[in-house]
Amino acid sequence: MSMKLIMLAIFLITYYFIIFGKVSKSIIAFSMGVLVLMLKISSELRIESIGEYVDFDTLALLMGMMIIVGVLKTTGVFEAVSAYIVKISKGNFIQIFVMILIATALLSGILDNVTTVLLFSPIVFLICQEAEIDPKVFAFPMIFASNIGGTLTLIGDPPNILIGNASRTGFMDFLKIMAVPTILSLTISIFIFLAQYKEIKNISPEKLAKLSQLDPKKAITDYKLLIKGSIIFALVILGFVLKDKLQYESSVIALAGAALMLIFSKTTFEHIAKDIEWDTIFFFIGLFIIVKGLEEVNIIADVAAALSTFASHPFMMIMTVLALSAVLSSFIGAVPVVTIFIPVLEIIIPSVPKGYLLWWALALGANFASNTTIVASACNMVVVGLLESNFKEKVSFFEFMKKGIPITMMGLAISALYLTGLFYLF
Repeated sequence: MSMKLIMLAIFLITYYFIIFGKVSKSIIAFSMGVLVLMLKISSELRIESIGEYVDFDTLALLMGMMIIVGVLKTTGVFEAVSAYIVKISKGNFIQIFVMILIATALLSGILDNVTTVLLFSPIVFLICQEAEIDPKVFAFPMIFASNIGGTLTLIGDPPNILIGNASRTGFMDFLKIMAVPTILSLTISIFIFLAQYKEIKNISPEKLAKLSQLDPKKAITDYKLLIKGSIIFALVILGFVLKDKLQYESSVIALAGAALMLIFSKTTFEHIAKDIEWDTIFFFIGLFIIVKGLEEVNIIADVAAALSTFASHPFMMIMTVLALSAVLSSFIGAVPVVTIFIPVLEIIIPSVPKGYLLWWALALGANFASNTTIVASACNMVVVGLLESNFKEKVSFFEFMKKGIPITMMGLAISALYLTGLFYLF
């Protein structure tokens, strides 16, 4: 049996157990990743070179932000913010819902999605507990809003950075192109959420009375740590914005902030370990290894290379890139899919009329597909991990897909219409 068939079998078995299995998703993904290493699928897949295919920048960023949020949580700041939001809305849950979703989307355009959802999750969970509703009613829309918002800017999501660099597109040019589909998708999504989750319309202000009566100032339990932590957090955010000028990776900035948080809070690693989603970390490690295996045996490259058959039909090629990048990103993740597509598009674009639209088809397909499955985005996996650890409630693969697919399809429909307009009208 060829290595290509073996790798394809491992990939399919992994996703079978992720979707249908009763064993932890992280254990399955990590175990299959180890199996890929043991089978020596490729000479490139060695422990010595693990840093070349396991994205430790993403993992370290996750850990750093989890530590920062974990320390800030001890100050009572999230209770204070929740109380403040409830006071502004006068207990109107729909207003709270819409305000947080818009804030999540906007912040995701500036920060990475994972950082954004890590900041908002404690607030959302607390409000849901007070309102006595299933936290998934709020958490799923928050995930979808974050993924949509991350589509807006060059720095909103890692695939955008890769595409921006490859296409030599500046920040403002990228924003102008992505603004229309992103704003339309977010607006329509909010109406879909309000229609899907009818229970939020029936939540009376009395259920949030405890939060509305809470003085935000009195919710803070450690002002000194909050001030120090807020300064550190602000510096971390500034570091993310200026990371290109500073020439530091996002992970280094987050870890530096985490180190300062630990020093000023006098917290030990042993104590803070409970705030790190280890299941998510090991899930990522396993997936990174599996995706590298798929790359090494040319499975992903074979799929991308098939695009060349549409070279004489530029509009069909644009629609194919939109659809194919969306399907692949839904199950493999946007970053590896975009990484494979970029060199293919660089060869094809010069010979295709209005070929530059292929970049935007790739960006829209990969980004909007992040809402399809749990494994499509780091943001999805982090929030699902938080839901499962905080509420001891399993989130099934199909449960997520059922809510995510309509949002993805709506985003892709808007993208298709938008690209059609750009192709034929401009």
